[in-house]
Amino acid sequence: MAAIGAAAAIAGLASAPGQGGLGPAAAFAAKAAGERRLSLFYTAEVHGTVEPCGCTSDPLGDISRLATVMAEAKRAGSGVALVDAGGLGYPEGAISAKEKPSADLRADFLGRDMERLGLIGAGLGETDLVGGLAHLGPKRLASNIAGPATAPYLRSPTLEKVGDVSVGVLGVADPALASAIGGRAVDMTTAVQRDIERLRQQGAEIVVLLAPVERTVARKLARDTGADVVVLGKRVGHGTARSERVGRAFLVAPEDELQRVGRIDIVLRGPAPPENMAPPPPPELVDAGGEEGSRVRREEIDRALEKIRLGLASWTGGAAGASGARTATSTPVPSDAAFVAAKRREQADLEAERARLSAPWRAPATGHYVVNALVPLRRAVKRDGTVAKRMKALDKSIAAANLAQATPPPPAEPGRASFVGMAKCVTCHRGAGDVWKRTVHAQAWKTLVDDGKQADLKCVSCHVTGFGQVGGSSLGFTKNLESVQCETCHGPGSLHVAGEGEESPLAIKRAVPETVCLGCHTEQHSDTFDYKPYLRDILGPGHGGHYEEVELGPGKTGHELRSAALARAKLAAAASSPAHAAPKAATP
Repeated sequence: MAAIGAAAAIAGLASAPGQGGLGPAAAFAAKAAGERRLSLFYTAEVHGTVEPCGCTSDPLGDISRLATVMAEAKRAGSGVALVDAGGLGYPEGAISAKEKPSADLRADFLGRDMERLGLIGAGLGETDLVGGLAHLGPKRLASNIAGPATAPYLRSPTLEKVGDVSVGVLGVADPALASAIGGRAVDMTTAVQRDIERLRQQGAEIVVLLAPVERTVARKLARDTGADVVVLGKRVGHGTARSERVGRAFLVAPEDELQRVGRIDIVLRGPAPPENMAPPPPPELVDAGGEEGSRVRREEIDRALEKIRLGLASWTGGAAGASGARTATSTPVPSDAAFVAAKRREQADLEAERARLSAPWRAPATGHYVVNALVPLRRAVKRDGTVAKRMKALDKSIAAANLAQATPPPPAEPGRASFVGMAKCVTCHRGAGDVWKRTVHAQAWKTLVDDGKQADLKCVSCHVTGFGQVGGSSLGFTKNLESVQCETCHGPGSLHVAGEGEESPLAIKRAVPETVCLGCHTEQHSDTFDYKPYLRDILGPGHGGHYEEVELGPGKTGHELRSAALARAKLAAAASSPAHAAPKAATP
């Protein structure tokens, strides 16, 4: 039995209390007498995303921020552990030969660092096998895959002591993956029931099942096997804000790519059972909602009430306001009267529930309970310094691997335009060059250098000019083409330079359609992009200020859109800070 105590679970994390970026709302209240607490963090479909692209207004993710959030929980007195429900190491889809070295490095890093944070179990998802068996680490849990050849890749369900709570952890996998690791598939439900019974006999108070399978299959396992927590690990998308009760189990799902990590706090009341006695019955857990759960439920109720109010206005011929009262009245026909009355009762019940949820949250007076939340890993969460240093070392390893296989772009054949660089352009277009220097395009390369990403295949293409194009640039071969220069928008300029601007037809594009911008300004990398406002940031006297093809007129700029988005992100971070909090021991 492995011991994951308060000191060992988050070894090496040194952030002081209150310095994690979570604010006072994230602090635990003191544990009540007789309480034992488990804070179980869960992830799924991380897909090799160590950290997010930093170009959006509110990038979510980053394993160093996960470390901070877990450290806060540990300092508050919980036993803290981490599980991953599959899809940890690699992105979906094919990986090119050039991308594989860096993808392997990220997958290996995530496997090692998740274990450093206190990983007690990892599921086996389809994408975990993308890099081959050599990079399938750590060992996975899959009760329904058997055979001696699986020993290097799978481990048996185990019992972990997390703080003062005994936790059993096991997993399942898609049966189609069995042959890839030299095993054979057995009946999933039977295998899970068998292993849960063994874990209970060994003293497991809480059993966690990792389920990188379809949601319908996960629900069946939750209903039929006796697990306490089932973590979905396939098609999790934005995650599930509220846990779903299925049988005795709580079915939960995080958001993918470490954007919102799941946290389920389990509070057991009473002393731990003696080890020399027969295992007690599994604890009966109730969903206590919590501050975040109450907020999510209030939002659900608001949507339901609005639908009912609109319906009542339609059914009765009146216009229902926010209070539900009609401004005009009519009498429903007899056949509809019972239906309308039922809807009004439903409305009253929802309004009463919302009023209860608006009161300060309190823990149940008696019994064991759980509180589930999705914790956004925002920029407001301070990065753990120890993990961040390891991430910097990873960046250097990735850069070295990428540069070792770097090749120059193909040269342009005679008569075909190639890229000449900004210095050639400004000899004639000095005014445009002066405007460009004041834009964020001019700082694009510097942002990569500052973050150590100048040799990262995920980043370079949108921060240089002519990337991957004939006569352009490539990773490691960017000289004179760093940052987003003139030719990114107007096309390669060698023929234009040779013709001194007198060539016919013109060898460059004078007007730039939105499709050119959308190559890099995607939702994933530029969430506030809007064509005309962004053009207002880069056009002006000396650079397209009087282009007849572009009729901008007055209006917002891209800078204003981004500033507003950053302000919203700051407010969202403040509003979501209670999601970091574990259940408080409030007096009922």
